[in-house]
Amino acid sequence: MLKIAVINLGCPKNEVDAEKLVYLLLKENFQLLAEPDEAEVIIVNTCAFIQPAVEEAVETILYLAGFKESGCCRLLVVTGCLPQRYGAAIGQEIPEIDLLFGTADFHKIPTAIKSFLHNPVPDKTNYEIGPLNYSELHAVPQQISPPLAYSYLKIAEGCDNRCSYCMIPSIKGPQQSAPLEVLVAQAQQMITAGVREINLVAQDITAYGNDLVEKNQLSDLLKALIEIPSMGRLRLLYAYPHRISTELVELIAQESKICNYIDIPIQHISDPILTAMGRHDRALDIRQTLENIKNQVPDIYLRSTVIVGFPGESEEDFKKLVDFIGEGFFDYLGAFAYWPEDGSRAAKFPRQIPQDLKEERLQTILDIQQGFTEKRLRAEIGRTRKVLIEGLSQESDLLLQGRTAFQAPEIDGLTYITEGDAEPGTIVDVEIHDCHEFDLFGRIK
Repeated sequence: MLKIAVINLGCPKNEVDAEKLVYLLLKENFQLLAEPDEAEVIIVNTCAFIQPAVEEAVETILYLAGFKESGCCRLLVVTGCLPQRYGAAIGQEIPEIDLLFGTADFHKIPTAIKSFLHNPVPDKTNYEIGPLNYSELHAVPQQISPPLAYSYLKIAEGCDNRCSYCMIPSIKGPQQSAPLEVLVAQAQQMITAGVREINLVAQDITAYGNDLVEKNQLSDLLKALIEIPSMGRLRLLYAYPHRISTELVELIAQESKICNYIDIPIQHISDPILTAMGRHDRALDIRQTLENIKNQVPDIYLRSTVIVGFPGESEEDFKKLVDFIGEGFFDYLGAFAYWPEDGSRAAKFPRQIPQDLKEERLQTILDIQQGFTEKRLRAEIGRTRKVLIEGLSQESDLLLQGRTAFQAPEIDGLTYITEGDAEPGTIVDVEIHDCHEFDLFGRIK
């Protein structure tokens, strides 16, 4: 039985692709290994959204290529955004790579592995980087990886927003939504496998269905998912402000299975910068959207993302952003210094900001937001919250760890259980008695 290791890099959307690939490999009776040292085939699912991700991908590939000399590796396969973005150049730069597949081609990997091992082509990399058509991939089930408590459901591929700093549309292509019935079936499979929390992801979940003949929208999908028996909870990640409808907000307010949590990347608040970024929102629209959400769902937690140091960002532009973050709309915030991504329109814009000034502005934003996050979490002390238990803590096997509805996987901190016991995958009442940085501590009631 051929031994294969799959190494995944990047965001939750990449994690979904890796789980689908693992499902296809297991279907062909390959043996999956957790580590690459004894694998005969090593597959790397790459990210190439920004230059640091490209560098990480290249470093990982070079490291894994070493197993051709020191391990059992007979075949090195690279898939995902890196080959989709750079094509044959990756194989030329790293000749140890045997097979390259684009973002819409990973379903061809099992067959290609068999073919290549039976008929190897010496000194030649095989390329499978075809048109960005994801229709064959939407219905592929995911092999759910531990912890089984949660998983990601990718509801669409690609993006139509065309922000000036972003390479995603050129890498992933235009928006291609998965059919509603396919997503409901996949969610049912996840729940049957033990998943209690499903996180909806896409480049823009609020654009879901715009490209479908049926014109289903995000609210239609949520209503269908809510009806699945044993559905635990649903979380919304990457919702764009101008597409957050009144119906969607009302649904979040009314439906207990939808987490009182939403991730809304605003990127900036100064209109000139938003215009230069190619964003569809303006400051007034963003403010009204956030105020509407807060008014209708008072207990909601909001996460956002902003970029500082975008080309042309003046002191006045930055002050607007500082003042806006200082109003405390967000409970969590990801802030990043602008990176002039090769191939993007913004990389050619005049008035690029010096790196030291970008870093200074970044730290200012992070310092302001930290106070709001700490204040909101301190307010949880004494409250009882429902916590999804994930299992033993990675910090100490004397504690359990889990997450409240306002703690998204991998980005928002954890809730550590200091008293009581519960099985992984269960949702229990926990009394919060302390907090530290982004984490909460509580006892099971």
